[in-house]
Amino acid sequence: MTTLMGRLSQDTAGNTLALMAAALIPLTIMIGSAIDVTAAYMTRAQLQNACDAAVLAGRQSMKGTDWTSADKAEAEKFFEFNFREGTQGSRDVEFAIAPNEDDSSELLASASATVPTSLMRVFGYETIDIAASCDAKRDLGHNDIVLVLDVTGSMEDAPSNGSGTKIARLREAAAGLYRALDEDDGSITRYGIVPYSHTVNVGRSLKSKDILRDQPMVGQDSDCFSAGCTFTKWVHINQSSWNSGNTNGNGGGGGNSGGNTQEFRTSGNACIEERPSIGNDIDPFEIDDEITLADVDTVAGNAGNEPELQFGRYDPPKHSHSNTAMSGGIRFYRIGGSWVQTGCPAEAQKLRTYADEDTFTSAIGSATSRVTGGTYHDVGMLWGTRFISRNGFFASENPDYWGDIPINKHIVFMTDGMLDTGETLYSAHGIERFQERTQGWSSLDSKHLSRFESACRVAKAMGVTIWVIALDVEDTEDVAGCATTSEHFYTSDGSDLEDVFEEIGQGIGNLRLTR
Repeated sequence: MTTLMGRLSQDTAGNTLALMAAALIPLTIMIGSAIDVTAAYMTRAQLQNACDAAVLAGRQSMKGTDWTSADKAEAEKFFEFNFREGTQGSRDVEFAIAPNEDDSSELLASASATVPTSLMRVFGYETIDIAASCDAKRDLGHNDIVLVLDVTGSMEDAPSNGSGTKIARLREAAAGLYRALDEDDGSITRYGIVPYSHTVNVGRSLKSKDILRDQPMVGQDSDCFSAGCTFTKWVHINQSSWNSGNTNGNGGGGGNSGGNTQEFRTSGNACIEERPSIGNDIDPFEIDDEITLADVDTVAGNAGNEPELQFGRYDPPKHSHSNTAMSGGIRFYRIGGSWVQTGCPAEAQKLRTYADEDTFTSAIGSATSRVTGGTYHDVGMLWGTRFISRNGFFASENPDYWGDIPINKHIVFMTDGMLDTGETLYSAHGIERFQERTQGWSSLDSKHLSRFESACRVAKAMGVTIWVIALDVEDTEDVAGCATTSEHFYTSDGSDLEDVFEEIGQGIGNLRLTR
């Protein structure tokens, strides 16, 4: 027996099988845990992505720092779309989201679930818990926004969908932009407003050196008026003193005896005639069919002796005889047998901050209070670009940074119609039929459309993001290309105009994940 036991103790045959059997259990645990942990890790990545998408959607949905049930529902919708119950066999999926108590501009969210195991369940581990957290805020930075708003006569018409008039809808809807950007996070947002028709009322924003004292006009001799005759004739008028007796908002100006640039600029009726294109003289007076950066930024010298760099006064005659007429608050006067329409929109407003929504809404109401005239998109966009430029007329007021934070530049251009010049309309380009200031070989509308397109290009080259709203416009081809991208172009039938302004405001704010 002793000998037998000794032999057995020395016999190692079959030990490998026993060792393998003993090692199989921990090896199975290692492989099983690797497979299950890898699956859980991949499922957690999906959970994290869903959490991120949800918190961004919720923050995008918010108006300013207001958190509503609709915003929460939007966040939950995005989470459920990206991570449904049962994803990779998950159970007990939970998602919670709310504003940060210490920073209402930030949303905090968390998500959790359990995922089943495969091999690990053999050893009593049936599920693995997974969790994710995500935070998001709108990093507004600082923004300068110039609203270029069409206030032409058609804005008094009813929208295709909704009650009232289009101009009334605009006055209400623009507040959506303000609400979307109204956040107490240290950011600064300034707004400029440029109402446009066939000219712009910008005199108060300029300096006296920017305004011509003596300018040519189209009109008729006073002797001819008394005789009752009508004919086409150039009348060069040396204007030595400006008479502001005419306070009719749509008539504008004070007649042919003007000249006091200070009185003109502060009159509230300081609509302008555009100057010649940079590089052109004032005689002959030529405005090219393309707007350049120099046209936007070149400023007259302090001496005020550069008439080719100065703007004329929009100054229609105001005679009380049969050759002038009023209709619907719009003044007409007759030249060469043609009735010439005149009109001056309300004053433009330079970039500034507004303390609250009511103050902003009041400013929009004032800027859109005069609705009249033709549609010169190029005039509106040119002055919107001048108002936001960092190197032109308002360079001292338009810094590139507040502190060490850059200022983003935006133009929101809204129109309700296609370009409409009308050759007997007294516009910022004079009376096109008689003065022929706008140069080029195509039609008058085509020349102004070319100027509009070039103004958009100049603004984009300056780093300005352009948002375009076409209100009740069937053919949007003329204006859609001005937008920075197709995602910056919106259409509205009037009923959703406030939503459009809100979406633009939300787009201006830069969303980012904070963790």
